[in-house]
Amino acid sequence: MTLREYIEKQGVYSFQEKPFNEVDNILFSNLSYIDFREILPIAPRERLRLSEVCQKFTEKYDKKARRKLTTAPFIQAVLTDFLAMAETKRYRDVFLFHYVWELEYNSQFSALSFDVGDGFLYVSFGGTDESLVSWKEDFRLSYEFPVLAQEKASQYLRKSISFFGPKIRVGGHSKGGNLAMASYLLSPFWVRRKVQVVYNNDGPGFREKEFTSRRYKEMVHKLHMLIPEQSVFGVLLRHPSNYAVVKSSSLGLFQHDSTTWIVKNTTFERGKKSKWSERIEKRIFEWISSYPDEERESLIQSFFSVLERAGITKLSDFRLTKLEKILSIIKENQKLEKEEKEQLIHAFRRLLSPIKEEER
Repeated sequence: MTLREYIEKQGVYSFQEKPFNEVDNILFSNLSYIDFREILPIAPRERLRLSEVCQKFTEKYDKKARRKLTTAPFIQAVLTDFLAMAETKRYRDVFLFHYVWELEYNSQFSALSFDVGDGFLYVSFGGTDESLVSWKEDFRLSYEFPVLAQEKASQYLRKSISFFGPKIRVGGHSKGGNLAMASYLLSPFWVRRKVQVVYNNDGPGFREKEFTSRRYKEMVHKLHMLIPEQSVFGVLLRHPSNYAVVKSSSLGLFQHDSTTWIVKNTTFERGKKSKWSERIEKRIFEWISSYPDEERESLIQSFFSVLERAGITKLSDFRLTKLEKILSIIKENQKLEKEEKEQLIHAFRRLLSPIKEEER
């Protein structure tokens, strides 16, 4: 069944009647993508019930206005799930608090906390949006730790814990999954001991240095990682081998959309990682291993410089940008060495080429 069907079916049960599960984790994780800046109170200690937040949201944005908020199908689906959640016994009285949304020159960050009502808080970190700033920060994970968003995540977790609740679940989707893990790694012991579960929902891992650290090893037994069968983002960088693979109703890159994951009872239906995903994971690992951090940083900076010169400011611009234009910019760039140009041309050809059915 779909997430929407899960909300309708399980929504009649409280968290005392049916305990919190990995599907609930996705629902709360996804809500941190919604722009609540003019809806939720600024003061971190102020709380509103989910049903109250929904009422304020629908008063401000009618159906037509909600369609204009974003063109991303994923966010539209999350908005619909949010409205459905507000009508249920399970979610309507969950408290929302400490909402943060920030976009700076080199960092994008959003987070939202929930007092679930079962003795736990769920701290949710927002994932990558369509902005080029956000994607550039994702790529920086391959050569830098901590990036600004990871530092903010740690500070945010510490504040949320100090406000309410002794027990914590922390999670996120996409980059938010990485931020959930980073918030744990960068926190002092008194914070880490309160965190019971860390959810990484198809988010990137870490470099070798962080992956082999003592705090990462401490976190692994608390980590619950979900990736779709054709995962790309969840296989970036180093990650543990005990992740769960889930089935999706979509294909290829679009399986990253967690609203397409198939629910079976109170869990996601399990699947098997595709050969396509395994090949991508292998190529990325080989690419990262072949360059020291400094060279990788230079190549990635060049990569995004090309995007900016091509007039690309958000992910959807790729649909409007011809590959020939990008390749021309690379070839004309006098600052790039011949080897760098060849690497960038190869990267863009792969990025903008359609996924072949037989490779999935």
